[in-house]
Amino acid sequence: MTTRLAWKNIWRNKTRSLIFIGAAFFGLALAIFTINLMKGIAAQRLDDAVSIQTGHLQIQNKDFNTFREIDQYIADPAQVRALLKDQPQIVSITERMVSEAVLTTPENTSIAQLTGVKPEIEIQFSALKDYLIGGTFLEGDLPKPILVSKKTAERLKLSIRSKVIVTLKAVSGEIVGGAFRVSGIFETPNTPYDENNAIVKYSDLGELSGIRNPHEIAILVNDRMQLTRIEGFLVKNLPSDYRHYSWITLLPQLYAFNGFTEAVSMLFTIIILLGLGFGLLNTMNMIVQERTREIGMLRAIGQSKWSVFFMLVKESGFLMFIGSLTGILLGIVIVNMTSQTGVPLGSGFALLGIRATIYPVVVWPMIVMVCVLATILTAIISVFPAFRALRIRPHAALRD
Repeated sequence: MTTRLAWKNIWRNKTRSLIFIGAAFFGLALAIFTINLMKGIAAQRLDDAVSIQTGHLQIQNKDFNTFREIDQYIADPAQVRALLKDQPQIVSITERMVSEAVLTTPENTSIAQLTGVKPEIEIQFSALKDYLIGGTFLEGDLPKPILVSKKTAERLKLSIRSKVIVTLKAVSGEIVGGAFRVSGIFETPNTPYDENNAIVKYSDLGELSGIRNPHEIAILVNDRMQLTRIEGFLVKNLPSDYRHYSWITLLPQLYAFNGFTEAVSMLFTIIILLGLGFGLLNTMNMIVQERTREIGMLRAIGQSKWSVFFMLVKESGFLMFIGSLTGILLGIVIVNMTSQTGVPLGSGFALLGIRATIYPVVVWPMIVMVCVLATILTAIISVFPAFRALRIRPHAALRD
């Protein structure tokens, strides 16, 4: 009885009801889209940084992460590889040699972290190949090929096949140098990475520095949720000469950025829900005020005050349910569409490592959480005007 009355009552003033439903419709659609867009930004940054820079996990000499010295390499990489080979969560492993170096041309000088990679493995591991804007990924017939960023190429006036002198500290302590040829130029969304990195062949850097072993073994896993389990395995089995680090430790600024994006999207959603809550409160207060005489009549003919109470609560629920459900469905449709086409943000966010085009990611737990928050808010807000109706005295309402 009260459910049917509540449904009819919300359409007695169609304009007011449609205004609130429209606000909930567009507000929740915007909230769902924003949450998933922010998640897409965080996922893109993490995927790029993990693939290009660190992997999900790294194994290093116990002192390398602190001092970054050329002689702090992994003494027995075969032992580490054997330890990891039976872990089903690991999808890819690559070994890298790392050294600080100075790149010099007749026009200028630049300091960079020089990373030595095995091209045939790295091209499967790293997304850097996707950001080549010229040349090849350490391929071809060039002697001692090197990959540099577009920014480094502009600073040093380099082009494909240009010569650049690389100077670094060898394992013997001497300063050594060698001539490299630019085989490719890359431009990633991560401006800080582009400013400070160059890539060469593992064998060429080993020949120049005088070492043959890697400084880091980077690992990609098929599910980040399994990192804790793999780290537990490494704690028990990794020799004491080595340490393992997750991407959270190696890229603390990225971990903080992920938390920031989640906080911003949640704050934005809460602001929208609070705005809708106050709108619903105002709407229901007007309904109670306009229908004071009607509520008094219902009470006078025998309807209990709690029937009136639940009728008003149901009216609030219908208004929020219609607006929220349609808005959330619209948001999911928009996210699914833009996950294929992408959302153009422009190049202004490159300093934060954000691509010019972002592909939103549908995050169902967040969508469910929005639904739960909207339900809780509706239940809380609807109680106030309904309690106000409980205080209406039938004889006074009819007389007034």
